[in-house]
Amino acid sequence: MANDFVKLWADQRELAELHSKIPTMYRHEISRITAQVCIAIGRGNILVPKESRFLLLSTWLDPLYEDFGWMRRAYKSVDKKLVEDGLSRTILTLSLRQQQIILLNWFDRYLNKGDDCPNIQRAFEVWWRRAFIRQYTDVEDGSQLQITVCSYPN
Repeated sequence: MANDFVKLWADQRELAELHSKIPTMYRHEISRITAQVCIAIGRGNILVPKESRFLLLSTWLDPLYEDFGWMRRAYKSVDKKLVEDGLSRTILTLSLRQQQIILLNWFDRYLNKGDDCPNIQRAFEVWWRRAFIRQYTDVEDGSQLQITVCSYPN
């Protein structure tokens, strides 16, 4: 049943497009639904196919970003860290390419909005290590990556 709800919620692209036209004080409940779904997916309480998870984030992440700062300030019942952790964990369940799309979009928004955007830096760091560092440490001969420090004359 939860799987069906996530799929239904992810398919609400028209509602997501209208989201920015609704006054912020009313639309926060919509963003709270998205946040709760991401928390449940991130914890493993709801198991849904990767396509549904990516569609959910593609549809609802921008509206959640728009409301996050307001929700954090206006509603003490919104646990910022819990939402950020749920988002991070949900993002990290996707393919590296899908993670890249979402996290680079987040990084741009985070640089511009800062505190009004959820801090999913942990997901960004994990993705970065998986995407870039692993390719240098997974050498076929089994050798370890070595870092050499040298001093340059002034």
